[in-house]
Parts: sequence; structure tokens; C-alpha cells
Amino acid sequence: MVRHALSRLGFTYDLQNVWDLVRFTIQKPAVPNRFRRAMVGLGSGEPTRAICSTLIAESFQLINYPVLPVLGPDMGAAGKVPVYYQRHFSHFTPRDFDLSPYFKVIKPTLELGFDYQQMPWAGEEDS
Repeated sequence: MVRHALSRLGFTYDLQNVWDLVRFTIQKPAVPNRFRRAMVGLGSGEPTRAICSTLIAESFQLINYPVLPVLGPDMGAAGKVPVYYQRHFSHFTPRDFDLSPYFKVIKPTLELGFDYQQMPWAGEEDS
């Protein structure tokens, strides 16, 4: 996984993918959410262009580690083992890693005992 990510260093940033993701997340077409991702082909399609979330998602998918998989259509069938499907790596946004139940988001400030009451705010008088 690391070797794959390192091999992508220096690739051009895919501004088309950024634009498509912005358009995709803001626009609300009159179709069910489950069909929205299939409507948009994200990115420039050039293999030498990527964005950060695409690179990370593709690297994890190479080792079959789930980021935010889609549960198959037979999920409610009796006696059936759930089957998951990988989304295309160009459809991931940084938020998907926060939402994924398979990653622990580490926030160093909170881990070290952040106290909001000790935060200095502009305009407060010193007491």
C-alpha cells in the first residue's frame, strides 16, 4: 500500500475531480441518492492525475481495506452473508474517511486533554 502511494508522488493534481466533487456534493438532482454517484464520472480520467482522498482511497482498496463500502442488495435476505462493494476511488472525499467506521480519527488536541474553558478569545478582558 505504501509503495503504491509513494509511486504516485509528483502526479499532477486533478482539478477536474475537485470541481466534479464540489458540483456533485452541492447539486441535488431529482433522483434517489443511491443513483447519484452513478450519474457522475468524476475526474479527468487521466491516470497521472489525482487528489488526496483519491490517492488514499485507491491505496487502501489495493489491499481490500474498506473505506466506506456499499452494502449489497441482498443485505436483508435470510441466511445470506452480507456482500460489500467498493466504490470507485475517485468518488471519495476527505469526509468519507471521517464517516467511515473503519478508521479512528485522531485529534491530538482532544487526546491531550483539551479544555474549551481555557481557550483565550479575542476581545475578552483579562480578569
